[in-house]
Amino acid sequence: MLKEKKEFYKVCFDTMQVGILVCNEQKEIVLENNPLNSIFGYQNNELHGLSTTDILKDIALFNDFIQHPKNQKYKVPIESIGVKKNGQEIPIELTFGKLEYENQFYYKALISDISERKEKEKKITTLNNQLEEEVKNRNNELEKVVEQLKKSLNKEIELNHLKTKFIALASHEFKTPLSAILSSTELIVKYTELEKYHKRDTHVAKVKSMIHHLNGMLDDFLTLENIESGNIKPCYTPLNLNKLIKEITKFTKPSLKKGQVLIFENQIDEEIYQDPKLLKIILTNLLYNAIKYSDEESEIHVKISQNKNNIYFSVKDYGIGIPEAEQNLIFNRFFRAKNVLYYPGTGIGLNIVKGYVTSLKGTISFVSKENKGTSFKIQLPKITIQ
Repeated sequence: MLKEKKEFYKVCFDTMQVGILVCNEQKEIVLENNPLNSIFGYQNNELHGLSTTDILKDIALFNDFIQHPKNQKYKVPIESIGVKKNGQEIPIELTFGKLEYENQFYYKALISDISERKEKEKKITTLNNQLEEEVKNRNNELEKVVEQLKKSLNKEIELNHLKTKFIALASHEFKTPLSAILSSTELIVKYTELEKYHKRDTHVAKVKSMIHHLNGMLDDFLTLENIESGNIKPCYTPLNLNKLIKEITKFTKPSLKKGQVLIFENQIDEEIYQDPKLLKIILTNLLYNAIKYSDEESEIHVKISQNKNNIYFSVKDYGIGIPEAEQNLIFNRFFRAKNVLYYPGTGIGLNIVKGYVTSLKGTISFVSKENKGTSFKIQLPKITIQ
């Protein structure tokens, strides 16, 4: 009957789903079931008499359990690493226990091979990481889209603001010359008699001047579009700066106020390669501003110099200057500083100048102090034509 009971317990023992290991205080295996043999790759009875160190990589864990079997952490399954007969390491889960038999203490461990579970967890972790990366990438893309939308919205708001400002400026700037043209044409009609030709000619000249002024403003507006679309292509040709200075002087002289003097200092005698048209527009715009914002009986200095790699142009006046708080806005389209609101102008001259300087691969900077004057400096690279 006892033999039958042992055989029955053996059958129960071997048909369990987990491996069962029982060892003594010397960590010698005294009992094992078939599932344990299967987990570690041993035949029946091969594990009997071996040490737990033969199948458990972290033997310190088992030693700690033997010394502290009541420790709370051993109340739940613990993951560790097992070593198969062929040396292969596998992930296992252990549940520890202590028992007493014939006045001897023994230690048991229920052991499960969790390789399949770990593989699934690894796949899940990989999928989660991939999902997180995908979400991160999508979020980055979404942030970029949102940022682009913000920029587009800001640009649209800025464009609407510029349109409103342009309409206001254009209305004001066009109204004055158109009114002058209208009044002059009405007076011309009155001066039809031959002896009044000199009065008639005066008003005809005024009409022509106002038409040139309007054409100039329209050209400026068209220039803005060309700069914005990148259609400005420099045309480099040989240029004599002294000749250019004479042209600019002739062009700007009628705009000089009473007693104003233009002083040119050109340190470059030889011809250079540059775009005469763009350079003339740049310097003329700066000179017109210097003249407009300076008092009568004042000097305006233009200096041209060079070094090995660059050509420098400076335009200095002693006029009203630019308020410090607004200097960072001075090249913005349609911007006009608070101290020039009573002066005629559209606020696009310096924007055009900067656009042309940039197209010539140059830089423009300035130093200004309110009521003391302004000095603009342009640096252009020397052009070598092969």
